[in-house]
Amino acid sequence: MDIRRAFQLNLAAAVAVGICGSAAWGADAPTPAQALTLSPIQPLVEYTIPTKEEAAQCTIRPEKENNITSWVVRSRNGEVVRRFADTNGDNVVDQWCYFQDGIEVYRDIDSNFNGKADQYRWFNTAGTRWGIDKNEDGKVDSWKVISPHEVAEQVVLALKTGDQARFQLLLLTPAELSELGFSKARQDSISASLGDAPAAFSKVAGEQKSLTAQSRYVDFGCARPGTIPAGADGATKDVTICDNGTALVQTGDKHDQVFIGTLVSVGSTWKLISAPVVGADSQHAETGLLTQGRSMASGQNGEGSPTDEMQKQMAELERLDKEADSLPPEKLATNIDQRIAALRKLAEISPIGNRDQWNRQLIDVLGVAIQSGVYPNGVATLEGVQKSLADAKADEDLIAHAIFQGMWAQFSANQHTPNANMAQLQEKWLADLKTFVEQHPKSSDAAEALLQLGMYQDFVGKGDEAAKWYQQLVDNFPNAKPTDKATGALRRLAIKGKPMVLKGADLQGGNVDLSGAPYRGKAVLVQYWATWCEPCKADMVLLKDLLAKRGGRDFDIIGVCLNTNAADAKQFLAQEKYPWKNIFEPGGLDSRLANEMGIMTLPVMVLVDQRGNVVSQNIQVAELEGELAKLIKPAGVGTANSLRPPAKPR
Repeated sequence: MDIRRAFQLNLAAAVAVGICGSAAWGADAPTPAQALTLSPIQPLVEYTIPTKEEAAQCTIRPEKENNITSWVVRSRNGEVVRRFADTNGDNVVDQWCYFQDGIEVYRDIDSNFNGKADQYRWFNTAGTRWGIDKNEDGKVDSWKVISPHEVAEQVVLALKTGDQARFQLLLLTPAELSELGFSKARQDSISASLGDAPAAFSKVAGEQKSLTAQSRYVDFGCARPGTIPAGADGATKDVTICDNGTALVQTGDKHDQVFIGTLVSVGSTWKLISAPVVGADSQHAETGLLTQGRSMASGQNGEGSPTDEMQKQMAELERLDKEADSLPPEKLATNIDQRIAALRKLAEISPIGNRDQWNRQLIDVLGVAIQSGVYPNGVATLEGVQKSLADAKADEDLIAHAIFQGMWAQFSANQHTPNANMAQLQEKWLADLKTFVEQHPKSSDAAEALLQLGMYQDFVGKGDEAAKWYQQLVDNFPNAKPTDKATGALRRLAIKGKPMVLKGADLQGGNVDLSGAPYRGKAVLVQYWATWCEPCKADMVLLKDLLAKRGGRDFDIIGVCLNTNAADAKQFLAQEKYPWKNIFEPGGLDSRLANEMGIMTLPVMVLVDQRGNVVSQNIQVAELEGELAKLIKPAGVGTANSLRPPAKPR
């Protein structure tokens, strides 16, 4: 790490900050402009870089959170731009954190406190990567965490730049291969492929012409992940893999595919076992560890790049997708017809291993079209797709996806029919969900079906019944996207009488911690809200009056904003000037803040007593004053709470 990054931090006086080996800052506290000269060690990090004029309006101050003191650079509107933290209290910065739109996206870490970064982490919208730099030379030596999508992105970057070292970091190591427990025959085959991979990569990178400096990684696709069970073909452990991985790349108006082959799960990382394949002259049959009866030849990992006809259909599909955003409702049906035709054609002419992705997209387009009410032929068309997949004995998960999308689309469309009997529709929907879970218990959509069953029981106040469905989801689909929401819902349903943990960044600057000042010793209402939730905003007017009436000494409010982005919420709060803090993280109802308590609908309000324990996990405004009267005794009645002085700021 460049030693200039290791500037010292005097916690006691919050001064005497300088860059080791440089007299540029002397003994004075840093200015925002000076702090903003620091940049991530790893390349290609997208983070906020203020203009010269914006930098002049930034501030830098020492802030303390969870006993960690940091120099924090904030923009004029209070968003965090940088945070330089001393985590071990030795008055030297050991974490350099970079933010985009107020959210941390990247961090350089000096974990052994010697003034040099040895770890690099990406967060939130930047991904999940966690790189280790053992020799502290500014280069990642190994990945501690990396997802399949990020592996594909790194392969594309390595091919564009001819970076052999970047590619080899993605390969399964001999030690990892040995620990995975494959049968000897399979281990020998993979070992041979790994041995050939570096030379094969160099050849592909040197000869390929499809990827240029302007090429952009777009997306990752692969067959459904599968687990080879212990005992199969002599394996001693379960191994989870993705076969036939493909990275979609765009160069100008042209799309291409990079076939990266099989990815193997190793703890929190995914690893490659062979070199990528690029170019129309590299057509190969479908291969992979999950494919029975076919050998895995070294370097043969894909099925070739798109043909001219595939390129034509993909370009047409992209054009139609963009066009749909600006069309009036009466013209959308024609656009949908054209998109369906392009997707059918792509599914027909694509290599076998890539057909499912186009069929899945076809199913999703039809599902959305049916729900929108602008495509009268949608139900019949989707039923036809489902039948054709079943007749072709397609992947069971794909067939189940067609069934589930058809159920959901039909339920949504029926709600908009004249004189719809909502009670009957809801009863049929629940029955369909239960049948789907019974008939397709392992399909990827079963997780969403279980979530919907739990949500309904949750909404009607049947917590025990809701918890049954949520628990089934958590147990059967530990890695599915809805599982975080179900886990949070289980926490919320069982939290009455227990402490609530709530921390986050305030929309208007600073941090909020329910367990800390100024909330200790107070009853606190936590209101989950969004600017699109009109009942929430109506509640906020009443809450403002109630807070003014009680004076704020024994009672306070924390808002949790579940907007997808901060701009609308900031504008709303600037206009209404509510006197309490509002925590925010991007993502809306899919954000960490929503998932921690399983918030799926709004409004939701949670009342916490003076000891931090939940009194009610779903209180209404009309009930609030009565509950506060029980919690807060009038001053002078001789209770310990009435005699307790206000908590002092820390």
